[in-house]
Amino acid sequence: MTGDIVGRLLEDESGCEVIKDRPPRAGLLAAIRTYRPSLVVIGLQDADWDRLFVEYPHVRVLAVTPEGRRACLFREPLAEGLLAALRES
Repeated sequence: MTGDIVGRLLEDESGCEVIKDRPPRAGLLAAIRTYRPSLVVIGLQDADWDRLFVEYPHVRVLAVTPEGRRACLFREPLAEGLLAALRES
């Protein structure tokens, strides 16, 4: 549901291609291999983040709370972004 909302927001943006065929959670990594997205939207309740970040460290991940009120964008591996993020805050 939240993915649908984010998809509708992004589909009218220039330079954005929204993939309508969303796989079940178990097929997420295979879909990333197939489509090679620059951004993946997932729910915070999803549990298999470790494999996602290990296999695709440079894919940005937008994690959204189940009710859709809060989100967090993961942009780069921790080693590359930690100091920059701390300086920004």
